[in-house]
Amino acid sequence: MRISSPMIYELGVSAIQNRTSELVKFQQQLAAGRRLLAPSDDPVASAQTLEIAQSLSVTQQYQANITRAHQALSLEDTVLGQIARVIQDAKVTAINSGNPTLSPANLRALAAELKGRYQELLGLANSQDGQGQYLFAGYQSQVRPFTQTSGAGVYAGDQGIRSVQIAASRRIAINDTGQDVFRPGVAGQDVFATLDTLINQLDTGSITGAQLSAALSSLDNALNNVLRVRASVGARLRELDATDGTHGDSVLQYQTTLSELTDLDYAKAITDLTRTQTALEAAQKSFVSISQLSLFNYIGR
Repeated sequence: MRISSPMIYELGVSAIQNRTSELVKFQQQLAAGRRLLAPSDDPVASAQTLEIAQSLSVTQQYQANITRAHQALSLEDTVLGQIARVIQDAKVTAINSGNPTLSPANLRALAAELKGRYQELLGLANSQDGQGQYLFAGYQSQVRPFTQTSGAGVYAGDQGIRSVQIAASRRIAINDTGQDVFRPGVAGQDVFATLDTLINQLDTGSITGAQLSAALSSLDNALNNVLRVRASVGARLRELDATDGTHGDSVLQYQTTLSELTDLDYAKAITDLTRTQTALEAAQKSFVSISQLSLFNYIGR
């Protein structure tokens, strides 16, 4: 094989360009701290990276949904606890009204106390979250669900249950309706109707044993119903915590795998950089030496 001068130049320049290209790549990797700068660096690892990154993004969205659901249900749980307290206090007042030594004026004073409980309960029934949405209005979250100031419950919301996706095959409810919590219109469970009836009876200055028994039974039913809803909220909160823990493990695994696929091994990269620099310097010196040779150099000796 005959080696011509143009071929010598072409081979020399090619060697220098290749080493320079490798050197630039290693420098870019060190600057970015990443092994994969383009899909062509490792097509298989790049494809795996895209797939894992997508799974990571979806899982993190589930975690964001869980955070939102946890905030909504935690607020509802707090309000339900306050509602249970008001009903329990009303029950204590009702029991006190059964004291036979109380005068009509005393009973009317208890009626006034219950009116305060009624208004407190009404305020809780119309609780709002940080965005001004009513907790117990169903889908009608911008509509005040209870508007009356006395009398039986009148519900202006709907039966809509809002839910969020917390896993690939799991959605979870983040609200309960006023109909379900306060049971307006349901005999023996409508807490507003129960309180209103008891208030009117005490305002007359007298109450019979049968009337008191019926009121206490209805308040018990209302309280048990609120506790039932609160237990459901608690179960959903526990599920959210468990699911979030599972997602947290998955996120850690995804991030670890992505790191293994894309992160740079600095020790190896620096070694490769040094080796390439040495190879480039050798190629440059070799090219200079070879390019200065010609047949006349040897004839003249």
